[in-house]
Amino acid sequence: QAISRLSAFAPEHNPAEVSGIETAERIFESKLQVAVFDTAFHQTLPKHAFVYPGPYTWYERGIRRYGFHGISHQYCARRTARILGRDPDSLRVVTCHLGHGCSLAAVRNGHSVDTTMGFTPLEGLMMGSRCGTIDPGILIYLLREEKYSADRLEELLNRESGLLGVSGVSDDMRQILSAIESGNQRARLAFDTFIHRLRQYIGAMIASLGGVDALAFTGGIGENSPEVRAAACSAFEFLGLKLDLQKNGESPVDCDIASPDSGVRVAVIAAREDWAIAKECWRLARSA
Repeated sequence: QAISRLSAFAPEHNPAEVSGIETAERIFESKLQVAVFDTAFHQTLPKHAFVYPGPYTWYERGIRRYGFHGISHQYCARRTARILGRDPDSLRVVTCHLGHGCSLAAVRNGHSVDTTMGFTPLEGLMMGSRCGTIDPGILIYLLREEKYSADRLEELLNRESGLLGVSGVSDDMRQILSAIESGNQRARLAFDTFIHRLRQYIGAMIASLGGVDALAFTGGIGENSPEVRAAACSAFEFLGLKLDLQKNGESPVDCDIASPDSGVRVAVIAAREDWAIAKECWRLARSA
């Protein structure tokens, strides 16, 4: 019932999850079900990082930044620390979950202190078919001048924007890169815009951390696109970050791909949200 009440906050996700829960109740009857929330890892954000600069009544009504992909960010940060032989409680890491949906998290001492997604998964980075952060004045303009409905805006921002919207080719980075090789200029623009925003937000996360020990890439793009990793990391060479170009080109997983003399480590982490969820379920089942 609580998840149903919160469906207005995540209309793309919660209704489907509730349907799954109800179906499982009918099939498995009295078996334990566990809800592992994608927002939970970000509950350590300081208040100044999750309150929007609108009327304070927004916050009182539950309109605040929640963050998403928390299961992935938590696993990625812990796995990075293990690969680097570091104590998670002494590490500053920017975790980059890059897939069809994209978000970053600033993780200090094992806790999320900032992230790019907010009240909904629309905020932040440019994504496969989601716009990420845009000037809210655009929405006012479309409502007033183009007579857009709320439903039309939702469709536009969630399914017709991002890589797909700019390129006109695809929401899949692999197809964007293929189109670039064929000389498609809109595909090139989509890639360059994606990288520009990725660099911007990595810089913001580093600022929230007050420095950085490691970048970690995960998700379909993060794990499999050496072009994206190289382009993103090149902006931070001034921090002493140096990629091992051969390792990066091979796209190894669960591996440090930074050069030995790099001032910032760079990890590629296989996304294992299923494993992270299973661990939480096992922990709760054992304590029940």
